[in-house]
Amino acid sequence: MIRAVSSPRFNRFLALLCCLIAPVAPLYAQAQPEPPKPAEHAAPAGVLTVAVEGVEGPLRDNVLGHLDINRFHGKAAPDDTQLQWLHDNAERHIQEALQPFGYYEPKIDSSLNRTAGGWEARYRIQLGRTLPIALADVRVLGDAAQDPVFQKLLDKKPLVKGQTLEHVKYEQLKQNLEALATERGYFDAQFVEHTIQIDLQAYEAVIKLHYDTGKRYRFGDISFKQNILSPKLLSRYPRFKPSDPYDANELLKLQGDLGGSTYFSQVRINASPDAKTVSVPVDVELEPNKRHKYSVGLGYGTDTGPRGRAKVENRWVNRRGHFYEAELQLSPIKSYLGAKYSIPGHDPVTEQYALTANYTLQNYEDQDYERIALGGLYQQEIGNWLRIYSLNMQYEDYQIGDEPRSTSFLVIPGLNWTWVNADDRLFTTRGLLFGFEVKGASTALLSDINFLQGLIRLKGIYAFNDDHRIIARGEVGATAILEDFEELPASLRFFTGGDTTVRGYAFNKIGPTNDKGQVIGGKNLLVASLEYERRVWDNWGVAVFVDAGDAFNGGQPELKTGAGVGVRWRSPVGPVRIDFATGLDRPPGDAFRFSFSIGPDL
Repeated sequence: MIRAVSSPRFNRFLALLCCLIAPVAPLYAQAQPEPPKPAEHAAPAGVLTVAVEGVEGPLRDNVLGHLDINRFHGKAAPDDTQLQWLHDNAERHIQEALQPFGYYEPKIDSSLNRTAGGWEARYRIQLGRTLPIALADVRVLGDAAQDPVFQKLLDKKPLVKGQTLEHVKYEQLKQNLEALATERGYFDAQFVEHTIQIDLQAYEAVIKLHYDTGKRYRFGDISFKQNILSPKLLSRYPRFKPSDPYDANELLKLQGDLGGSTYFSQVRINASPDAKTVSVPVDVELEPNKRHKYSVGLGYGTDTGPRGRAKVENRWVNRRGHFYEAELQLSPIKSYLGAKYSIPGHDPVTEQYALTANYTLQNYEDQDYERIALGGLYQQEIGNWLRIYSLNMQYEDYQIGDEPRSTSFLVIPGLNWTWVNADDRLFTTRGLLFGFEVKGASTALLSDINFLQGLIRLKGIYAFNDDHRIIARGEVGATAILEDFEELPASLRFFTGGDTTVRGYAFNKIGPTNDKGQVIGGKNLLVASLEYERRVWDNWGVAVFVDAGDAFNGGQPELKTGAGVGVRWRSPVGPVRIDFATGLDRPPGDAFRFSFSIGPDL
């Protein structure tokens, strides 16, 4: 019987050392006696070839890593005395290399022969049977015995009776237990027993692994070092409170939430266990962002023409964490001026109130309007859902086609919910977006008309591998209005066509028309798109796509189809898309239409 026992301190050091050298060194390497020194003035012996047969994959890699003689493979062979010494030790090295995988009685046929070019060392290995585990006595003691996270790890049964003894699994279980103990606040944990007993006569192994975690530490006082926000607001960021059981994931969440806010550029959290009180005080050091941020931009869009943009942000207005942003967008087709004043909610990470004001001016062929809107909203994030509830007052002066110029005043309550699940929001390989919006107005609430409108959006991305992706999207919208359709303001009518809807058609050029052929918009909307993307080199790819859609009043749409090809580039700031498309139906699409866009996939 072979019994391996070591102290807890030494075992932790050995486990850590194994982690560091495992990728580049063989498992369980042992100190070897010094080989004989080569004879002086020895004649060259030619090239040494080392051949290992009977094993593949990790076993072969470990065998070659253990074989000292393999260091000379393909090189000049050492002198005869040293070569023979290396060959004589090769069988022992092979046995040691196979034992971590559970092979304790291999048969090894070895030979060392001269060849025309030098020497050949050949080792034919018959693995034989694996060593089974007769008993796996794995226990967690202390407070963690009642911890469901530890129980979940043990329920996976990483070491069980009848399983082949694999030293890697044994060491991995030890490391997992230690990692969990550190993560969940068992800072006094230690192995009180950790042995592998091997009986080669009975050909079985007995594992005893007892891990005593001791007491679980708890969070101590939480302090914030900064001078821009009130302690009352900051105290609402942690998801834990003093005396809660320690969990390192809660500290990571706190760091991410504070770093993701507008207020701070750096977040440092110091949490050192105090053995006397069995607690972990949390000290958070916060470095404020620059108070103001300014940004400007120039660009060109095929839907908007040349455009400019300017934006200013005040990242904290007062110690209560209020902040605002104002933005100006200018283009020949559509211009916008807006401001938003935001107030953190009870949970500043997931809740926000805002007051909004904006002015929009659209001068586009037969679809002109001027709109002023004031309102407020409440925004909440729950899991993958972003929920927005809003109430807006808007005044609109509009003219579409040959309709007489009209004005409209509406008080519009609405909700907009969006659900997103993606592996990466910027470069998505698996992702789904689902959203719906409902809004309306009533003459009973000071509005000029009665209407109810709904819109559903869906987009999915699926990558077969790193080189191939399928992207599908769709939109469905419907409007119910009690008054004449002409009384519905231009900004609330459905249009389609353009870079983000049906490519190959000009902006808002698909929809119901009047007697003069002018597009006047519709009550309903249906849009669908399917795209295939292929990466061809590095971060560059190509795409083919087909889009179809219509804005309509009746129950049957007359879908217009556009198709084309595109170039894709994964830039540092998000995917860049360049598309070339043509419209296939009437109203006639462009024979050739170029579009450019940049931004996240979802």
